[in-house]
Amino acid sequence: MLTAQVPRDFVRGKDVWKTVLDTDAVPIRRRDPGIPKRLAEVIDAALVDKPEIHFKTAAEFKRALERAL
Repeated sequence: MLTAQVPRDFVRGKDVWKTVLDTDAVPIRRRDPGIPKRLAEVIDAALVDKPEIHFKTAAEFKRALERAL
């Protein structure tokens, strides 16, 4: 965990699963502006909850992380 925070803003008393399904992840640099831009782009892409998921496999995600670092 790079930011020590969860990737979404949860509201007390609101259904956690509904929040996950209905909201987008907070861009990681909004949580920690010190995260390098290239790394943030990879992480933000991995957190997209859409059918057209950016990374199709864990290996693809790993390669993107390695290139960002």
